[in-house]
Amino acid sequence: MEMELTLPGKLFRRDCRPAGPARPEAKSTIKLLQWNIERGYQLAGIIEELRAIDADILSLQEVDVGCERSGSVDTGVAIAEALQLNYVFLSEFEELHSPLRDARTQAGKR
Repeated sequence: MEMELTLPGKLFRRDCRPAGPARPEAKSTIKLLQWNIERGYQLAGIIEELRAIDADILSLQEVDVGCERSGSVDTGVAIAEALQLNYVFLSEFEELHSPLRDARTQAGKR
């Protein structure tokens, strides 16, 4: 299946939660995590840390979608699938491939 790349200003949503009822109890407090995940270079470790923190809402920066520098993985979807989350993504800009950069410093592929 070809990855759907998001254009700037286009909202992308994927619900990776299992079917069934939502969390059973209402909470009086919400745990919010904000984290720059540095393009998801250490994706397995990021997922494990997010699992351990168990926040109610994750606000992640530098989420790569199909970028060469991060192995062409959609890091946001990978996190949502691993943690069974409802995932919403809004692209701020589109970066393009440059022959002047090495693989780790590349941006998006179009």
